[in-house]
Amino acid sequence: MLSLARSFNARTPFLALRAVRQFSSPTSAEIRGKLKDDLKAAMKTKDALKAKVIRAVMAEVLNAEKANPDRFNDSMIMPIIQKAVTQRSDSATQYTAAGRGDLAITEIKEREILKVYLPTQLTEVEVDEKLKVALESVGDKANIGSIMKEFYTKVEKASVKGDIVSARAKALLASRS
Repeated sequence: MLSLARSFNARTPFLALRAVRQFSSPTSAEIRGKLKDDLKAAMKTKDALKAKVIRAVMAEVLNAEKANPDRFNDSMIMPIIQKAVTQRSDSATQYTAAGRGDLAITEIKEREILKVYLPTQLTEVEVDEKLKVALESVGDKANIGSIMKEFYTKVEKASVKGDIVSARAKALLASRS
């Protein structure tokens, strides 16, 4: 009887870890490895621009991890990459407005390198369909918060822009009443 109790206690952490792996997002967990592998490949092919961009993103991920070591998880990597893409787009626009096309082209190239790591963006039609499903599942107690919560349980946050989802959800609620 005692050996059974010991074996159960010894396996409990393993079972808990197994449950975490089962419900975690594989794309988020694999992104760090993909970044490292792509950095190695860029260094081997002497692609300085790609290596620089990947190093910058990995540094941002490391800084975010050091800032909140107890609350950081792999799902926080996608917003960091999304932020980097947005920064590159804004910089390219500003460089173009300032007449610095050479720098704008560099920023656009960096943005395209980073877009590889993001999931494909949902179209507005797909967002509407998923919002309708979320509205149906919420039922009579539908408000913007409950619809958004239900929507994001089915969709990865990095695959849609929050302002588009919010505007579509508000329009859907307005048309319903």
